[in-house]
Amino acid sequence: MSHIIGVDIGTSSIKIGKMDKNFNLDTMNKQAYSLVYPKNGWMEIDVHEVWNKTQQMIYEAIHNIRINGGEVDAISLSTFCNSSVLMDMHGNALSNGIMYLDSRSKEQAERIYHMIGEELLYKITRNRVEPGMYTVTSILWKMENQLDLFRQTYKWGNLSTFIHHKLTGNFVMDWTQASYTGIFDVLQYQWSTDICDKLGIDMSILPDVVSPFDDIGEFEKIPVIAGAADTASSGLALDLKPDEMFESVGTSNVLTVCTNQPEQLDTRFLNRCFVWPNQWLSHGAMSTPGASIKWFSHTFLEEKENEKTDILEYLPEQSEIGANGVFFLPYMQGERSPIWDHNARGVFAGMHLQTSKADMLRAILEGSAFGLRQIYEIIESSYCLHAQRFRSIGGGANNKVWAQIKANILKTEIDIQQIAETGVYGSCLIAGKTIGYFTNMQDIAPYIQNKTMYTVKPDMNTFQTYDRYYKKFITLYPMLKDFFQVVE
Repeated sequence: MSHIIGVDIGTSSIKIGKMDKNFNLDTMNKQAYSLVYPKNGWMEIDVHEVWNKTQQMIYEAIHNIRINGGEVDAISLSTFCNSSVLMDMHGNALSNGIMYLDSRSKEQAERIYHMIGEELLYKITRNRVEPGMYTVTSILWKMENQLDLFRQTYKWGNLSTFIHHKLTGNFVMDWTQASYTGIFDVLQYQWSTDICDKLGIDMSILPDVVSPFDDIGEFEKIPVIAGAADTASSGLALDLKPDEMFESVGTSNVLTVCTNQPEQLDTRFLNRCFVWPNQWLSHGAMSTPGASIKWFSHTFLEEKENEKTDILEYLPEQSEIGANGVFFLPYMQGERSPIWDHNARGVFAGMHLQTSKADMLRAILEGSAFGLRQIYEIIESSYCLHAQRFRSIGGGANNKVWAQIKANILKTEIDIQQIAETGVYGSCLIAGKTIGYFTNMQDIAPYIQNKTMYTVKPDMNTFQTYDRYYKKFITLYPMLKDFFQVVE
């Protein structure tokens, strides 16, 4: 039977799946990798390590499909954003990639604001400029601090550009990825000559912009389809329409809105082109809720506790609403939405001699949910979207206690989806359109094999209590903002 191979590269692992012509997804393999932290505030990715693991996993997937009598019709890619990579003419990375939470390019970000101006930046990119998150800041940092390395650069791109070149020999970036560079016109779907000229960026180093559905070359005589950024791929796998919203829960925790009205796009969010032309995604993105839970588990739970598969659900239930007076600011590596402060850090407040591990973990879950409520309130006001329910995907969506806390704090129903790995699924569906699996992909709902497993309903009895705690939570960061600046 024919299959499409989907590759999803997240911030901590690589996942491979296969989809057949009946649109059934089978996850085949997963491998972890580690990020690199050379200095305080720096975050990098060894792209060659990621490619070596990805290549091995693709070969294994091809072999497993063929040994069982099947064929591989296409390969498609989904990756996180952002990661700035300098490459030579052979596509080899000249150094590690700079990740989206890297804050070394603060001076460059401030200078871009002065040189371009907020009004023009918004008109062209529909985004703000933040160190690392929008890769133009990392390009300028390399130009100014590693000039000898930059002079060796033939092409610049994201991790997706690097992987695509390894697969096909071509330097490309799809428009969902290009949207986060700070030099891309998200309404015209092209690099901004105006911004590049003002910043002195030679446009010859930029990869070709392609549609997510473009056939960009071959790997082992198998067509490679460009694919899209992970959350955009997930949006397709959910058949997301304008004026709809979904949640993704992994290292980050994101509420994503789809719109066909670009004037709605709010710069407190991350804004990008969707896979479909003339539709845009707006992401209220918290950077480290999932990473905070993982940090807590590794730091405070003993090995025998971590062996219990349900410990992250069992433990917070040993605490109570309000975490016994403990609050947590979930800003472990700076924060994006809604505060946009790369200096912010995680904080436990209100701890006392009776504070337990259960209280601390529950405080992390509640603090992350309070942050999500701040984002949801922006969605209600800026996008006039009042969702009575939304779908939730990603590994963290399966934590039922956390989902219940979020439902209570946001006062909405949450539908937990059967397929959590929608980045893989979305990349397969993109390739399916390109090679002809679909007759009409604009009406994709009948094809998608991803149902709601269960719905988490809010407990009205918790609303008043959580409202009181939420009002206290939103006062905590403003009181500490100057402190974060000092310790930086």
